Amino acid sequence: MKARDEVERQDRVLFWRELFSPWRSALISILLLLAWTNPFGRAWVIVAAGFAALFAGAFSASVQRRFIDKRFRDLWDGCQDRLVRFEEVLRRMQREKLAAFEEMPNTIRTTARALYRALRRADLTSFEVHRTERSLASSPPAWSARPTDQKSQELYQLADRNIAEYRQQYAGVMVGVERAEAQSAVFITTLDTLRMKMLSYRLAGRPPELDHGDFLQTIQEAKLQLESIDKALEELDLPPLSQGIRSERPPLPEGGGSLTGDTSEPKP
Repeated sequence: MKARDEVERQDRVLFWRELFSPWRSALISILLLLAWTNPFGRAWVIVAAGFAALFAGAFSASVQRRFIDKRFRDLWDGCQDRLVRFEEVLRRMQREKLAAFEEMPNTIRTTARALYRALRRADLTSFEVHRTERSLASSPPAWSARPTDQKSQELYQLADRNIAEYRQQYAGVMVGVERAEAQSAVFITTLDTLRMKMLSYRLAGRPPELDHGDFLQTIQEAKLQLESIDKALEELDLPPLSQGIRSERPPLPEGGGSLTGDTSEPKP
């Protein structure tokens, strides 16, 4: 529910920004002036049509801007494309009455809606993280000092521990983004396989009461894969985006406080 509220709030913000963009605000002012100067004339028809066109245009523009990163937009476009193709094949198979297939379309549509919200949240999370952490994540601070004072060594050990925790927290947040991307890949390939099985079954020219065990098995396998997507997406719906962030602090590094010992980059 929180994921849905967050996405809907972002959609509303984008819509109002588009509606009150400078040029649309100017058109709204002109329409209001026209309505004020012609309170009983035919101008109200023009005003109403103008406002309808402005609202429709603002909504359409906000939809185009809902994804920040083109990578996530492409993933959702791929999911939408497979969903449209699946619906087209489904319409052709409506005369085939298969009890095992009755709930599959609703499962697919529900999964697609959940996947859309997950990709939107992953997009927002990736944008927010990389906006401030892009350079730090690839090259965390390091010092070449080799202090001999014990207190200084302890302080450098504490700094090492903070760097390790920073890497851990960064990787924990980004793993949720990676999971959303992976689930969209599973969704796309699952629908591709299921759609081809449906076409193969339909074009084979066999009535549904004959041998169709392989087809039913494919449906069951697809259902299991979609259920696994739903389960993973339910985890992503909890704030923060991923479940993989550990709160405990990592142990102190061995060897006396060098900050240059571990320079491996976290996976983005």
